[in-house]
Amino acid sequence: MKRIKLSELFVSICFLAFLFGVMALTITREKEDYAFFENRMLASVPEYTQEGDGDGSYVSQWERYLADHAALRKTLLYAKTDLDLALRRPVVNETVIGDGILLPYLPAERVNEKEVEVQAQAMAENLERIDRAVKSYGGYYCYVCVPCQYDYYADRYPSFLNNREELTRLSLDKLSQAMEERGVDFLNLSEFFARLGHPDEYSSLTDNHYSMQGGFFVYQRILERVVERTGLEIPILREEDVIFEEMPNKYLGSRERKVFSRINLGEHLFTLRPKEEVPFTRTNNGGEECPSSVYAMPSSEWSVLTYMFYMGGDVPETVIDTNRDELPSVLIYGDSMTNAVECIMYLSFDKMYSLDLRHYQDMSLLDYIEEVKPEVVVCIRDPEALLDLSYNGGAES
Repeated sequence: MKRIKLSELFVSICFLAFLFGVMALTITREKEDYAFFENRMLASVPEYTQEGDGDGSYVSQWERYLADHAALRKTLLYAKTDLDLALRRPVVNETVIGDGILLPYLPAERVNEKEVEVQAQAMAENLERIDRAVKSYGGYYCYVCVPCQYDYYADRYPSFLNNREELTRLSLDKLSQAMEERGVDFLNLSEFFARLGHPDEYSSLTDNHYSMQGGFFVYQRILERVVERTGLEIPILREEDVIFEEMPNKYLGSRERKVFSRINLGEHLFTLRPKEEVPFTRTNNGGEECPSSVYAMPSSEWSVLTYMFYMGGDVPETVIDTNRDELPSVLIYGDSMTNAVECIMYLSFDKMYSLDLRHYQDMSLLDYIEEVKPEVVVCIRDPEALLDLSYNGGAES
């Protein structure tokens, strides 16, 4: 019988001690719900079901949970990120490392024109229901497309990586045609940004969203369309009417967070304030009173900012009342792409209602419209969500 060497026994003991130590730390450490740098929710403890046990999903959920909450996980992720950056890999943590820009990685995909057309027709039918509901009481509805980061900076992707340009173009073309056939107003603001040559100050270099300057541009173009199509007397603020102020705080865009802030492009967020103050009250989520502010101001200039600075993040429902009965009301809905625009839109209306349909559950969009009857209803989406029926306010929403 072969005798075990002391060195081999020592290595085995150390290895087992490491495994059991990591396991003990994983079990006893305080659990987190949200990974700030990864910008995602972490897996929660799985609930046992007979179906999950039978199809294997229960075990898979435990694997995801343990992977998300393992001890030393952050340390290993930091080390891997540093190594990938040191090796100058073009994609790190699903982020494309460009020259002065951080972009989302888009896996290679095959674009099926017929599938896109079917999706566009389904979306147009959904939006036609909303348009009819708004027109039934004399209101105006517009579906607006704004560029997300991969659309805005499509030419900044390396030639060997997908920039989704073909799918974006086809989606816009098919939806535009389907909406025109149904008489529903569709405003493609990607074309307007393209005419300007996609200036960097209108979009973020490290995040999916446009900047406050870009939001102001979106606000102006939307209201110009509203006035053109309705004849409503709505004041539209111009550059000479507002003041942009740069926040001194460090801004962490979602791409910068994904590489654990190892790359700092020095971006800052801006506020927009009217030269003539417009007093207002604000309530969230069915009447919950909150400070009369559209910015989640930091406690100090050393606090780090994220895009939640605008409107305080993705609030399910917000109502801003400026008490100017002579002006119409507006409902703006969508996802986080509305946040920066909301910080400006209320300045031109009596009341501004805003909904984030990913989180708002109190009633359907059609019921909400029927209840408040806003004179203007605007949905803002980007190419990534343009044809996605989820949270786009169809009859089932």
